[in-house]
Amino acid sequence: MKEVGYSTLSIVLETWDKARFADKTFDEEFGMVAVKRLFVIQPRAKQIFGFDKGEEIGWQHAAIHGKAFAGLFDSIFQMLGPDLDFIEEILEQVGKRHKSMGVNPSFFPFMGQSLIYALEQYLKKELTEEQREAWEIVFEAISDDIVKQILAD
Repeated sequence: MKEVGYSTLSIVLETWDKARFADKTFDEEFGMVAVKRLFVIQPRAKQIFGFDKGEEIGWQHAAIHGKAFAGLFDSIFQMLGPDLDFIEEILEQVGKRHKSMGVNPSFFPFMGQSLIYALEQYLKKELTEEQREAWEIVFEAISDDIVKQILAD
């Protein structure tokens, strides 16, 4: 996260807040919009959520992850400041948890695409090129910290 510039973060925070306050269902549904999109563009991701054990179990795990996904971004954005070490510690823990679940790092770019899709659904318009690029930079920084832990011995 340290390499992300102020102007990039400002763009991301502005679009996050617009999406977050655009609809009362955001807390409950934003993450699920992203997760469902992930399943469309990368169906193999379903295996991580337990769909091989049945649809009901898979959707239960997907709902939990969807809520946690939105909550993670909320938490990170609320903690932004001069000391990013705490955020990196959180992302390290998230990475360890993903590793224990067997998450394949190759799924992260698809999740980034799914995040942008969900934002556009809540904003009810496509992101501008500047907004899209800012989100790609921030998501890459966040996912890089998580993936480091997945790949660690």
